[in-house]
Amino acid sequence: MRHPTDIRRAFTVAVVTLLMACAAVVLTPAVRAHAAGSTYYVDCSAASNGTGTSGSPWNSPAGPNGTTFAPGDQLLFKRGTTCSGLLHPLGSGSAAGGSITMSAYGTGALPIIAGGGGTDAIYLYNQEYWEISDLEVTNTGAVTGANERRGVYVVLENYGTGHHYKVSNLTVHDVNGTESKAGDGSAGIQFSVIGTTTASSFDDLVIDGNTVSNIHRSGINMGSVWGCRPSIGCGSTNWTPFTNVVVQNNTVHDTSGDGIVVQNSQGAVMQHNVVYNAAKGNTANAGIWAWDSDNTVIQYNEAYGTQKNSGNSDGQGFDVDYGQDGTIIQYNYSHDNAGGFILFCGCGGGMHLASNAAVRYNVSQNDRLRVITMDGSQDSTFYNNTVYLPSGSTANVLEVTGAWNDLTLANNIIYNLGSGGYVYTSGQPASNFAWRNNLFYGNHPASEPSDPGKITADPLLSSPGTGGAGIGSVTGYQLTASSPAIGAGVVIPDNGGQDYWGSTVPSVCAPDIGADQYSSPSDTTCVANENLGFEKGTTSAWSKWNNASVTNSTSHTGTWAAKITSSPASLEQSVPVAPRTTYRVSGWVKSDTAGEVMNVGVKNTGGLETVASASGTSWTFVSADFTTGATNNTVRLYCYKSSGTGSGYCDDMAVTPVKNYAINGNFESGHTVPWRNGDFSLTSTAANGNAAALTNSSLSGSTLFQILTGLTPNTTYRLTGSLASQTAGTTTALEAKLYNGSAVTSASTTSSTYSKQSTTFTTGAGVTTARIYCHLVSGSGDGYCDEVTLTQQ
Repeated sequence: MRHPTDIRRAFTVAVVTLLMACAAVVLTPAVRAHAAGSTYYVDCSAASNGTGTSGSPWNSPAGPNGTTFAPGDQLLFKRGTTCSGLLHPLGSGSAAGGSITMSAYGTGALPIIAGGGGTDAIYLYNQEYWEISDLEVTNTGAVTGANERRGVYVVLENYGTGHHYKVSNLTVHDVNGTESKAGDGSAGIQFSVIGTTTASSFDDLVIDGNTVSNIHRSGINMGSVWGCRPSIGCGSTNWTPFTNVVVQNNTVHDTSGDGIVVQNSQGAVMQHNVVYNAAKGNTANAGIWAWDSDNTVIQYNEAYGTQKNSGNSDGQGFDVDYGQDGTIIQYNYSHDNAGGFILFCGCGGGMHLASNAAVRYNVSQNDRLRVITMDGSQDSTFYNNTVYLPSGSTANVLEVTGAWNDLTLANNIIYNLGSGGYVYTSGQPASNFAWRNNLFYGNHPASEPSDPGKITADPLLSSPGTGGAGIGSVTGYQLTASSPAIGAGVVIPDNGGQDYWGSTVPSVCAPDIGADQYSSPSDTTCVANENLGFEKGTTSAWSKWNNASVTNSTSHTGTWAAKITSSPASLEQSVPVAPRTTYRVSGWVKSDTAGEVMNVGVKNTGGLETVASASGTSWTFVSADFTTGATNNTVRLYCYKSSGTGSGYCDDMAVTPVKNYAINGNFESGHTVPWRNGDFSLTSTAANGNAAALTNSSLSGSTLFQILTGLTPNTTYRLTGSLASQTAGTTTALEAKLYNGSAVTSASTTSSTYSKQSTTFTTGAGVTTARIYCHLVSGSGDGYCDEVTLTQQ
């Protein structure tokens, strides 16, 4: 039986003020055991000040503020009391000696730390190994916005890495500071890094189980001056991300600004949070999101009632903002947000970038104005979501507001009983978006996409429109037994493995459409049916052309292999793929006669045919990379021998998704970002899709280049692209360098017809970056580059 799982904005980086917002599971780090230490007591209702012992407690923050605490110490406040003024205890814990704990003792209501309108109520400066819990925190001034105000503020300045911070079970409320968007601005809970001489960051930061409300401006926020990199518009790079960040089980409501924002982080997790009535002010804000952060996972959250007042261009429940790569937003419930469900915002011009995001297995109910706002994203996906718009809704399903966009939308249920449609803007047409195997039900506006796998039948949901408060209240969006959505989806690589309710999603068999995986197909059976290793002992699943069969006289693995007895001849079959996704075609080949070529390849990909070959008499592994087009859900895989009199063989063939480190390699976003040269250089003479890169002598150095990060040292990579020259004889090259000192490798063509070219390189010790170029080497006219991939070998 299936059951529910138990279920902004930018910071000032150095002196650059980023103005108006455009806007699998990581485990919680283990809590360190406390070493034996001293326990100190504070009772702010005591008539006289003591020495901090249980029998003689301090009676104000002055005692803790004048004490340097040691590892393993505890600082406890008496329940039912109120301490007024700044609380700034000193000292740090340690990995060996344990954390310093700040918490409560006694019975009754939580002890209150009341900042009284000062800058902070609780403040830690250049300290680490602290755990703060079970306190009520306020910081209310007589005049709202008279100064920056925070409830809890932890800051590092020229410190290096600060370790282990846990803020849990606090009630933070009524902090009425300014509306500044700075990374040390007003917030309920704020972590910041400042300074100019020593790159600093937080490691092992957990914000867990807090209630934050009535805040001007951000509920939970963080920021760093060590966050500069091209994807946020900085020309230099000093990005020093926070690590092991977990923000979970928090309730944030009634904020004038953003609800929860993670900034400047690598691999952060934001889960099981509830944010409502956020963005009550008049600046650009959203509910739950990240900025200048890579590989963030945002899951099992509920966002509702986000407002969109005058001056707020956003107002969504969730946001993939710029300065992000690899964000995953999954298993969330978004409803009744004034600005919609999700904002993709690689926006603001320049090199601002949001790339490789996946928004999947979410439920959106009655989100308003526009469900999906596209203001810039590249190589991103929106799949297996269920969207419900009730009768009377005027919200658009998709609204493109500008910038450059490349988004694949697949396997979604769009249950639209309202009047809204799909709105595109000049330069960002419908062709920038790949729609595949979506189910559209209800009203069908003229702007509804021409999805090649479109279904328009009633999805037969259990009880649509009945979601209430709580992430587990949406069982009405589960499929019923006769739903046409069952088994009708396209296979998406790296799909997370489970749906909104925790049911297993197949990775080889066709999935169901929407956030619910009702059926339970067997991937093992689907793999066997593909017969890619020919172990059925027949050519089952394959189409034969001329003299092709199977043999048990030789094989790479198992018992059987494909045999091409005479030339030309082949075996081929259709295998499932996702649109605009990078894959590797591979197999093992051999020939009876040396020099006679055996080919493994794919065609009907949406781009150029891709082939890998060998001509030896021993089994040889061959592979090549390709990117599918906007309308693909299959490609044609083949084993082929074109000439010669001897027999050839293929075995263990595969089409496997691979990570493409090159961003916007297909140029379908209608822009060259993050390829750099200062010129907007595209051509409609494309090998795949609508656009390709154009390089010519008008560009500085006749090149477009991209800086790649996140590579692995001492590792081989393959750079592949489809190249052509406008004028035959002109040399156009795809090039990589700076991956190991000054080494350069390239692949080129002089043909006016597109062809696949590739080259490999190996990174040096400690090298995690490289540059790739589309380069006009010599000659006249233009050079064209398309379908660019960089994959690890």
